[in-house]
Amino acid sequence: MKVIRDYGSLVLLPVIAVLLSCGERTAQLDIDPDGYGKTVMANGIRVLVNHDRSTSLTAARVLIGGGVLTENSENNGITNLMIKMLLKGNATMTAAEITEQLDFLGADVSTVCYRDYSAISFTSLTENFDRVLEIISGSLLSPTFPDEELTKLKHEVEGDIKASNDNQAQASSKLFWRTAYGDQYYGLPTLGTEQSITSITVDDIKKHYQKYIGGKNIIFSVATDLPAGKINAIIHKHLGGVRAEADTITLPGLTLQDKKSGFIKYDRNQSYIFMGVMLGHLEPDEVPYLVLLNEIMGNNVGSRLWYLRQKEKLAYSVYTQYMTDKYGAVFRAAIGTDTTKVRVALNSLNREWSKLIQDGITMEELQDARINMKNNMIYRIDRKSNRANYMAFYEYMGYGYRFVLDLIDMADRIDLDELNKFIRNEFTDDRKFVSIVGKR
Repeated sequence: MKVIRDYGSLVLLPVIAVLLSCGERTAQLDIDPDGYGKTVMANGIRVLVNHDRSTSLTAARVLIGGGVLTENSENNGITNLMIKMLLKGNATMTAAEITEQLDFLGADVSTVCYRDYSAISFTSLTENFDRVLEIISGSLLSPTFPDEELTKLKHEVEGDIKASNDNQAQASSKLFWRTAYGDQYYGLPTLGTEQSITSITVDDIKKHYQKYIGGKNIIFSVATDLPAGKINAIIHKHLGGVRAEADTITLPGLTLQDKKSGFIKYDRNQSYIFMGVMLGHLEPDEVPYLVLLNEIMGNNVGSRLWYLRQKEKLAYSVYTQYMTDKYGAVFRAAIGTDTTKVRVALNSLNREWSKLIQDGITMEELQDARINMKNNMIYRIDRKSNRANYMAFYEYMGYGYRFVLDLIDMADRIDLDELNKFIRNEFTDDRKFVSIVGKR
């Protein structure tokens, strides 16, 4: 497969196993002609590598399985607190020292928590990568979880929660998930709630850490210009000491709710609406259906829903989104509109939704969407940070770390009749949900 054509000299780099100071032999890492490679460490960490000599930057992601799927309504938000607390002190450095050192090294570090996983992502000059990973790994191996840092972090997260509740788009998005799944699993907000994070203690976070931070539950992905042998040695040096054991993330009992709409009243001039379908876990050849539909329905100027803004004058903003999770997927439309036009906007969304299901899409739309899909994906993976993130994400979702390349190839092989059949079979009323924040 020759999709990513030349990010520098992407050559076959077989790596001869090297000896660590402890005498353990590292797993062999082979990088294929397209610049991608994979190995599994003795402790279970899956290592994904993209070799790219175009820039002297290295981007990496530490993905930890679980996310809000490991939570309930009482401890909702604990994973987000844990992933952030990992960088608030370890056995050799305080929170201030970690921040100071990472700033000095010019490292861009971020933490995130999603429905299926949490992650630490970072980018640095390649010459500083060894030291940056040493700091990150120190926080994985020996976090101290200081009480005073948790107190400060809770205040920060409470502020983030209040801000997200005040943002109508974010509030409507959270309501959409809760309407579909209730107060469990994917229905829980990733930050938690002001009430749930109040009672979470350092001991709770330590127990969460002990359960889920283990090599069998970690994926490490990296896009770098370092020679394969050197990157292999650095990764084993810093991550080889991570213990293997971690609790298994079990398949959740995802049950769609009977009530199909949710509403939160905001006394404002704007209302925000999400309308979409909750799907089961998609097969690999079904994922590009959602990507293409996103291009056709609302990802671009001139897409179908653009008419609601341009011609019907209903929208401040209008777009579509797709998301694939480990145990489900969603395709939805969003519209921000004047509160006096909510009913009209809902009718227009329903009209376009029904038209999509009944009439399907045309060959002309499919051909345009193929071009846009490939261009957008190639543009996104031009950045090393995005490549590292995509590799870890798709590997954890079960599609494989090269899946973004597969998607680009798949675009040209999508059959119009099969796509329209998928829409008719999957976009059913029992899976359709609506959330409104504002007035109706």
